[in-house]
Amino acid sequence: MSKNRLLALLRISHLRGWTALLMLVPASVRGQETSWFDAVDGLAAASQALANGNPVGARIEASRALAARPSAPTRARLALGLALAGEGQPASAARELTAAASQLPAALAAHARAAAAEAHLAAGDARGAAALLADAIRGAPAPLLRRARAREVYALLAAGDARGASDRAEAILASAPGDPSVPAVRLALARAWQAAGDEPRAIAGYRALWAEHPADPAGIEAGRALAAASRAGGPVPPATADDQLARAERLVQLAHPRQALVALSRLDPEAPPAALARAHLLRALANLQLGRVSEGEAAARCADVDGAAPEVRTGARLVLARAAARLGRTDEAIARYAALGRERARAAIPGLSPAAARSLPDDAAYLSAWLLFDAGRYEPAARALGRYARQRPASHRVTDARWFEAWSLRRAGRADEARRAFDRLSRGALAPAALYWRARMEPPRTARVLYRRAIAAEPGGWYALLAASRLSELGEEAAALAPSAPEPIPDGAPDGPAAPAIGRAVQLLAAGLREEALEELRTAAVAPGARAAAASLAQLAAAAGDAELPFRISQTQLAVTGRTLRWSFPDAYPDLAPRLAAQAGVDRWLLLAVMRRESGFRPDARSFAGAEGLVQLLPQTAERLVALLGVDHARARGLEDPAASLPLGAAYLGLLQDRFQDPAAVVAAYNAGPPPVAAWARSRAGRPLDEAVEELPFRETRRYVKVVLAARATYDWLWTGARLAIDGSRPLAAPRSGVEF
Repeated sequence: MSKNRLLALLRISHLRGWTALLMLVPASVRGQETSWFDAVDGLAAASQALANGNPVGARIEASRALAARPSAPTRARLALGLALAGEGQPASAARELTAAASQLPAALAAHARAAAAEAHLAAGDARGAAALLADAIRGAPAPLLRRARAREVYALLAAGDARGASDRAEAILASAPGDPSVPAVRLALARAWQAAGDEPRAIAGYRALWAEHPADPAGIEAGRALAAASRAGGPVPPATADDQLARAERLVQLAHPRQALVALSRLDPEAPPAALARAHLLRALANLQLGRVSEGEAAARCADVDGAAPEVRTGARLVLARAAARLGRTDEAIARYAALGRERARAAIPGLSPAAARSLPDDAAYLSAWLLFDAGRYEPAARALGRYARQRPASHRVTDARWFEAWSLRRAGRADEARRAFDRLSRGALAPAALYWRARMEPPRTARVLYRRAIAAEPGGWYALLAASRLSELGEEAAALAPSAPEPIPDGAPDGPAAPAIGRAVQLLAAGLREEALEELRTAAVAPGARAAAASLAQLAAAAGDAELPFRISQTQLAVTGRTLRWSFPDAYPDLAPRLAAQAGVDRWLLLAVMRRESGFRPDARSFAGAEGLVQLLPQTAERLVALLGVDHARARGLEDPAASLPLGAAYLGLLQDRFQDPAAVVAAYNAGPPPVAAWARSRAGRPLDEAVEELPFRETRRYVKVVLAARATYDWLWTGARLAIDGSRPLAAPRSGVEF
């Protein structure tokens, strides 16, 4: 790809036209005959149809291109082969793709061979597939290489070459232990051992995968393989207590509480007391995830017994503290958290992440002070929070403690001390918040100055938007976000490390291989030296209709301009999101703002807690929505697919909207769950929005609400021209009855 052709792409890519991309193919392929125009039209339409998931239309248009230009059929045969594969005609697809691969440029040839290999596998020719994948691997760029290596293992296994499959799988696991394909490769390795007759080793591999990856398709398949081997009389020993507990703990960590409880129910009641205590703790945590606080408390009491491991007893006492707080027994919760704060940090606590286990003493001591504030006991809260900040200056909670110390002083009516506390915070990370609330305590003339400083401290942020609204009430209009002058599209293709990847991505887009092109761009965006090509990478990804990569690049590598703002706040999934939002009775921009915060527009995003997809639904939430809405249960198991996750996410926001009415409460409930947010909304109903949000009971939820509401306001301003401000004086609405999960 020449520099001029790439520059042309960057200049016209805002058209999102696949025909425009195809006009960039080399002249040697285009030819000079007039029939080329008919061929390129057919190729453009075939590529567009492939990108849109329409293999029938792609086949028709690719055939048209072949008929118009039979003397140069390579790209048309590629499109035809991909279309035939999509239609379920693997033998014909394999023939076309293999023929095309021999004449395509290197960037496309490896992808064509990989696609041909998949067609050969589907047609039952595993040996041919393995040979094609071996060829593809030799010329594959990094993004394709990872997938092709994993698929080669399966092809060799299907071809009966167990030794070759196990050698390839072990090489992958040794070279890339953190690759997302690792569970699938481990499953293939266990199958290879089984095919080679090493049954005990295979069973051990299946068992480890079943325990460590219980929610991954590979882990689920490993469980089926164990069951099949057992039915066939194979050497399958019963799962040990440690196996069952490891599986249950992983399910708790992945937020699959119902499955965790099922796994725990299979534990031998005669297991050692230490194992039973650990099981009680995991049962307690699973019940808390399900909102069954009393059941969780009862299970935690069974775990906090003599003979239990120290880390298990600590975990149980944490559950007891959480349960007491959720059930309104504030003094008991304060005492329990204070006791936990005096314990030493532990490297591991069953069911908690390592980071949560290490920070538990600091977190617990902080919560023992903060609960005084939550109970409205502002004088003792200010003293306790100030004492925490002095005694634990290195804690990650110290800024929270300083903030709520100032806020408690304000709520206690100690205005001068509150002013001094806010002033101390106005030069650090909390400057926007401190300046805004300091302004709220001052007469108009002083307040104006402080509001302007709050806007300057965090343009476009929550406090900037609140300050803009307050200034308007004082008769002054101020821009809460002022982007710099627009940057031109780069005048020339980048010559750095990203240039080959961009060239490959252009050719892949022209062939209708959108996901493969985006994979190239995503890999290039995190490679050394990518910053010089950041704008080009974002522009090309945006031209392909991708929201995630331009968003990520605009957040980390580019200045705020009119162009990068649209990448930072993209109108993502325009054919899906507006319709779903309207059906659910939800503001379109609120749905996009939630998506932006939850996943950064990455469809396959998965959190440590097990939330999945664009809108990061927990599996148990998705299952309950599926049951409530009466839709196909497969949707709850395919949350990485926007067509499954977005309808459920929009419907859930709609249910929360019906109950909570105010966007602040809606998004708070989306993050923290309806029960605790309902209690907060009832106790703060009628209070000004800005004050009510500061008193949300969870730090993560407070941040979440501020970020999402600021993003929602920015979306409305950017895409409809609405005023960029948030009215902090509007009263918070009281919740109604409604959804509880």
